[in-house]
Amino acid sequence: MDQTDYSLTKLWPEFERIWQWDITSPEGLSALFVLVLIGFVVFFAIFSLWNYWRANKHLKFYRELLTDLTAEQLLEKRRDISNKALENQPYGRLWREFDESLVHIPQKQRLCNTLDAAHFFNTHTISRGLTENRLLAAVPGFLTAIGVIGTFAGLQMGLSSLSDNMGDTPQIDELTVGIFGMIGGASIAFMTSVWGVFTSVLFNFFEKLLERNIRSSITSFQNDVDYLYPRITAEQSLSNIEDFTRQSTEKLAELD
Repeated sequence: MDQTDYSLTKLWPEFERIWQWDITSPEGLSALFVLVLIGFVVFFAIFSLWNYWRANKHLKFYRELLTDLTAEQLLEKRRDISNKALENQPYGRLWREFDESLVHIPQKQRLCNTLDAAHFFNTHTISRGLTENRLLAAVPGFLTAIGVIGTFAGLQMGLSSLSDNMGDTPQIDELTVGIFGMIGGASIAFMTSVWGVFTSVLFNFFEKLLERNIRSSITSFQNDVDYLYPRITAEQSLSNIEDFTRQSTEKLAELD
């Protein structure tokens, strides 16, 4: 028995049939479905890259505000940093909110934050278009659904071809034509299914890679900000107030 040759090249659609507008044949229709899938992937991949670039640009703006600054210089440069941030209104408003949460500690001559940097600089405020975009999250499902539509369309066409060639008393030739038509429809079905799942996995991996990178960059920036502006908690403030009150009471007692 001859061994059947299984080649992955058979999964590559015949796109030249589309240019010839031959979309009624199984090969042409399957190529059309695959072309639609590739178009979806390319469009949303570019859309994801654009949102990734915007998020990096947003994050880079805040990084540049703190470039080459030490924790001891932040109090002196506070006004300059705020003015520089407000030069860009869309990004500067978020920095102004962060600046309003800072408190001056006279004993240490430093600025401390009352809220973690993650409260202001997070995926929601910086990379919402990429990490919280429900449309991008649904793209893998869309791709799989298009593949499934192609599957059912191919099977329906194949079965329809078989039924059209089945008369009351079908002949061998009619059955042969019908079976070949059904096989052609099945080829459309399995071709689109393979490409639908493949493009879905490919885009999902690509989108998650971009999301992972931007999340890592935002987390790194949060750590840098928390290092430059150490957190002062409400408990610490109450403890300091209690200490000052005790010292004041002792001084007043000495004067009395």
